[in-house]
Amino acid sequence: MIGTLAADSDGGTRVIFLVLMGMVVVAGLTLTIVRAVRSTKSSEEQMARLAAQLDGRSQVCIRKMEIGLSREDLLRVAHSRGYSLIDHQVMKYYEFVHTPHQPGRYA
Repeated sequence: MIGTLAADSDGGTRVIFLVLMGMVVVAGLTLTIVRAVRSTKSSEEQMARLAAQLDGRSQVCIRKMEIGLSREDLLRVAHSRGYSLIDHQVMKYYEFVHTPHQPGRYA
């Protein structure tokens, strides 16, 4: 009887583990699809969305996967809002830092 309980416990643990891993995979795929869809919008829509995010906060970070704009477009929007652009190539995201006294500085 003790051996049967131990076997049932191992099977239940495996099922819970598989369910949790499935949830992680589904969540990851969902985020990837949402980011890919966002990056395929027209450049005007993306620039408008970026401009809305650059609303005076001291720092805004955007994953490169979420935005399909060229560096020139990113700089144009950042400069117009008083932000500097930092390109984090290793972590693959853009950081916009509010620099009202140094508009347009590229770091």
